[in-house]
Amino acid sequence: MLVRMVTRSAWGRLVWLGVFAVAMGLLEAICVIYLRRLLPTDGGPYVVPSILNHVEVIREACTIVMLLSVAWMSGFNALSRVTCFFYAFGIWDIVYYAGLWWLAHWPTSILEWDCLFLIPKAWHGPVLAPVLISLYFVAWCLWAHHREITGRPLRASAGVIATQLLAFLVWYGSFVKDSDWIRAQQGSYDGVSYSWGLFAAGLAIGLVGIWLAGRRRAPTA
Repeated sequence: MLVRMVTRSAWGRLVWLGVFAVAMGLLEAICVIYLRRLLPTDGGPYVVPSILNHVEVIREACTIVMLLSVAWMSGFNALSRVTCFFYAFGIWDIVYYAGLWWLAHWPTSILEWDCLFLIPKAWHGPVLAPVLISLYFVAWCLWAHHREITGRPLRASAGVIATQLLAFLVWYGSFVKDSDWIRAQQGSYDGVSYSWGLFAAGLAIGLVGIWLAGRRRAPTA
């Protein structure tokens, strides 16, 4: 009975964390819509005015702090708090783009490019790429959370951590490799192509990490 109550409580916290992430994603979409209405770009790529760069960086940093805070409150140990953060991050990111599409009819295509993040430098890529990564986060973290609360925790070994960090670095590289060129072109994406090869490599590395994490230790004699 006690195990059932603990399990129900853990999933309940995860549900409310998801509700928070949905609301936060919609709120951020609305803020961006206001920003684009106040600072129109005449139909071209949206570029944050340089005078507002530091404001946007602070806003993005606050977003991460908010997600970290609710993840800390939702988890019950170190691993579950990490998984809660990426679970909330993934939902927030997906809902953000869904909100823009719903309320502003943008993006018109999932392959349309966007400035994704500004820390530590500008990230650029087609909308589909971060959405797929966010789906990976949500699926991976739900599975990890399920294993944790059912008494079969994943093995957070050095190899598992290294593969996930490496996957992130490969994805990061795919988003920033053309950042300086895009900046020099004042936000134009003409002549720039996203490296889906790097995206696939990052995904493959991440999946290897999931496989390693799911392996059960051999029973000891």
